[in-house]
Amino acid sequence: MGTRVPVSQQRYQDVLKNPSGAVNTDDGQGGTLTLTTRPKPGIRAGIEYDQDNWTFWSVPTFESGQTLGLRSGSHLQLKILLNSEEFDAFVQLDSLWVETSPTLASSVIGEVARLDDPQPLRGVAEVEMGAMTEFVYDIKAEVSAADVGFDALHIRTGGPPSFKHLEMGIPLRQVVASEVVAGEDELTIRLPERLNAGRNELIRVVFAAEVFDFAWTFDGQVLDSQSQSLPQPVQSGDVGGDIATNTLRVLASTSQAEKIRDLRLSTAVITPNDDGVNDLLEIEYALLGLPRTVATRLNIHALDGRKVAALAAGSQKSGLQRIRWDGRDASGALLPTGLYLLGLEVEGEATVIKRLIPVGLAY
Repeated sequence: MGTRVPVSQQRYQDVLKNPSGAVNTDDGQGGTLTLTTRPKPGIRAGIEYDQDNWTFWSVPTFESGQTLGLRSGSHLQLKILLNSEEFDAFVQLDSLWVETSPTLASSVIGEVARLDDPQPLRGVAEVEMGAMTEFVYDIKAEVSAADVGFDALHIRTGGPPSFKHLEMGIPLRQVVASEVVAGEDELTIRLPERLNAGRNELIRVVFAAEVFDFAWTFDGQVLDSQSQSLPQPVQSGDVGGDIATNTLRVLASTSQAEKIRDLRLSTAVITPNDDGVNDLLEIEYALLGLPRTVATRLNIHALDGRKVAALAAGSQKSGLQRIRWDGRDASGALLPTGLYLLGLEVEGEATVIKRLIPVGLAY
């Protein structure tokens, strides 16, 4: 008590701050200090993101049934934001259910490439945006005795796919799928034989699809159609063999600046006579390279420039889209027969993108 100990910047840097150096008990005046080790008041975790044990936050999900794209793990962290549309009202979360089921396989990995370029120089498949391209999708599964096994495969294609053929086995050989269901943006294949612990075979799916974004991931799942087990996602990885991408992602580029392409009408003349023939006009088009969902609307103009009808299509994203029109105005009355101009408008990042196409109306 009463000992004066000089503290300098040099002493702090050389002695007090150096955790690996020897402890010096010299008080600087020929005496000796008594040091007592006390436990730290608390241990604080690092402030950097723990990417070794946790994935980054997924993109926001606003409706059920969407794929989160998270890798496998034993823990799940959720962030739920509840917004009230009224100032004096509040919302609350009443309950939350997390459903689990036994794994179908110990691991399921896959990779995708262009059929004509299975080993791209840059290590990732590159395609022309909006062009129908043939892909080869390889899957390798490891199924143990404790796993359920699976007999079906689901691929999210982002646009209408065209199934070509299925191969299975080691070595691969072409087989006939039990069932193939091609949807608007997905492909489901029922395998001719079930994969279980006794059969760890390679699977190859060849299909054609269009890519409407600058980057697209062909997310896949394996399923067990004979039970209520949840599907298991396919993880990107090295399947081996002919493909050398190690990923389910492809990149797309385009030399064209149009965001709206392939604008087509189901008929050149709409005839709303209630006879079941061309009563509705279907406008089909492709939206390309949009960074987010955008507001889309259809305006109908007379030849003198007057807007005689309008139809809001809501928010739409990159991909193949459709709008239907029944030949009526906002009040529900049929427009007079004649020739009209359909104006498709998409809210771009800086400006409104417009496309015009003529259509006839007769009844």
